[in-house]
Amino acid sequence: MDDLSMIFSDLSICIPVYQEDPVQLNALKSVLSEMGAEVIIVDDGSKEPFPDAIKHGCNYGYGAALMTGIRNATRPIVMTIDGDMQHQVEDVVKLYKVWKMLDVDMVIGARRLKYEKFIRMFGRKCLNFIASLFTGIYMQDLNSGMRIFKKETAIGYFPILCKKFSFTTSITISYMCDEYKVEWFPIQVRERVSGKSHVRIIEDGIRTLFYIIKIGFALRTRRIRGWIRRNLFLKSI
Repeated sequence: MDDLSMIFSDLSICIPVYQEDPVQLNALKSVLSEMGAEVIIVDDGSKEPFPDAIKHGCNYGYGAALMTGIRNATRPIVMTIDGDMQHQVEDVVKLYKVWKMLDVDMVIGARRLKYEKFIRMFGRKCLNFIASLFTGIYMQDLNSGMRIFKKETAIGYFPILCKKFSFTTSITISYMCDEYKVEWFPIQVRERVSGKSHVRIIEDGIRTLFYIIKIGFALRTRRIRGWIRRNLFLKSI
C-alpha cells in the first residue's frame, strides 16, 4: 500500500459505534491514523464505551452519532464508515482516491452484499427504486455507510436529516434532489464476525420510506412553494 500519511492530511473519518468490539476498533483506528487521517469515533451510548471516543450519554441513534462526528471534524473532507468491521481499509483508500479524481460532491461505496437476507435485499431494492423516482437517477446503493463528502455541504442539511439509521438515505436524497453530483464506486463488505446488527427491518424500513417521501417532496417542490409565497401570499399583504 502507498504511503498515504500526507495524502490523507485533509481527511476526517467518522465512525459511529454501539456495543462493538473494542480490540478490533482500536486496531482499525490505529491503521487509519497512521495513514494520516483524523479518526473520530463516536460511541452512541454503549454499556462499556470505547475509551478513545466522543461519548453520547445514551443511544441517540446512528445518524445522531454521525452528525456528532462530522461536527467535530477539523478537516474539510469527511468520510463515514461503519464501526462493525465490515468495511475494509483498502476500500477507504480507493474511495478517497476516486474522490480526488472526480469533480463530484459525494462518492458512495456501492456494496456487494453476499450474505444479505432476501427480505432485507428486497426491501432495499424497493426503497432504491422509490428514491430513484424522486431524483430521476437510478440509485445503486441508497444507504451505504461508506461515503465521502465535504463537511461544509453536509452540515447544511443536518436540520432535515434522520438521526436514526435512515441518516444515509436522507443525506443521499437531499444531495440528489438539490442536484449535487453523486457517484458510486464498488466496495467489498465483510460478513460481520462479532456483535449483531441493530437494524430493525420493518421499523427502519418504514422510517426510511418516510424520509424518502418527506425530503424528496420538500426539496423537489421548494422552488414552486417559493414562487407561490412571493407571488401570491406576499402580494396579498
